Amino acid sequence: MNTLGQVRAVMDRYPTVLDSLIALALGLIALLSLWLEWTTAAPAPNISVPLAITLLILLIVPLVWRRRYPYAVLMACTVVMVVAAIVKVPGLAWSVNAWALAFYSAGVYGQARWRTPLRIVALAAFIGVVIYEFAWLSPQRTPVTPEFLLIVPILANLLVGGATWWFSDAVRISRERQVQLAARTLQLEQERELNARRAVLDERVRIARELHDVVAHHVSLMGVQAGAARRVLSRDPARAEEMLSAIEGTSREAVTELQRLLGFLRREDDDGLAPQPSLQHLDVLVSQMRDAGLSVDLQREGMVRPLPPGVDLSAYRIVQEALTNTLKHAGPAQAVVTLRYGPRALDIDVSDDGQPDANGSQHGGNGMLGMRERVALLGGRFEAGPRPDAGFRVRAHLPLDTTPV
Repeated sequence: MNTLGQVRAVMDRYPTVLDSLIALALGLIALLSLWLEWTTAAPAPNISVPLAITLLILLIVPLVWRRRYPYAVLMACTVVMVVAAIVKVPGLAWSVNAWALAFYSAGVYGQARWRTPLRIVALAAFIGVVIYEFAWLSPQRTPVTPEFLLIVPILANLLVGGATWWFSDAVRISRERQVQLAARTLQLEQERELNARRAVLDERVRIARELHDVVAHHVSLMGVQAGAARRVLSRDPARAEEMLSAIEGTSREAVTELQRLLGFLRREDDDGLAPQPSLQHLDVLVSQMRDAGLSVDLQREGMVRPLPPGVDLSAYRIVQEALTNTLKHAGPAQAVVTLRYGPRALDIDVSDDGQPDANGSQHGGNGMLGMRERVALLGGRFEAGPRPDAGFRVRAHLPLDTTPV
């Protein structure tokens, strides 16, 4: 924050202190003007010093509360200004400045119901003081005509009053727009957070549904294998033992997927029981992306082998979402998909050389949230961001062990 911004922040935080300093400065200058008028004017002003100082104090002190009670301060300053003009207090120019500040404050901080009527009354009183001061008192001391002294001050002070009126309205409207903008910004921020939480929840529900189908497949397979083992147990114990071993492995995978599924809510709908995709279908996905206009190079490193169903499904979805983002947001681009099969983990690298669109959609969105949630569910690591030279890169590290998250 720059110096001006810091000063404004302090002013907004302590408005009464600021108004007190302004009133003090105006009071000191008005007292100095009053003293100069008394010592230099010939003849001396025909008014007692205590009365002049009292009126001066009554005119300036209310400015301390000009923000809290703008209309009361304006009316008080107007009445004191009229009385000061009638009793001929010298140095009236500084009382006019105090009134102008009160008039401005009424336009900025006053309520809409009384804003216009009270300002009209105050402005009329101000013009009346101007007419009284210049048209009736000054002709005896100046060589110009009374008509000139009447028209020029009225026009000049009408201009000053109108400018103060317009400026106060402009400041008030600007403040109201800032408040509305701040409220709208807060509302949008709250909606954005709500939408982000909703997107995460929706993605977790979708992942839970997919994992539910994986677990259901394992349980069904265990039932089939148990029935077959029971039928061959008496005549082929070795074959039954193999089936029981398969049931043991399948049960471990089912328990792992069930533990991963805990905490997720499965939403019922009528989507049907379509088979879940896996990395075996990756060539089909790449072919579809090429048909859609995206050039894709698929590379596999390490020993390609079957993966745990949850990892297999999540890996496919991550590649699918990354390529979809590239197709939608990167423009003409070349994408490279690399799968590295390690002894304990699968590493996925999807990169392109395109340019993100103007709204930066590749950097966020529900698809990115979904990929991040899938990796977190498997206890892996996820990275996504622009490449140093050009394009965008998505990396995911998926553990292959059966330790649940």
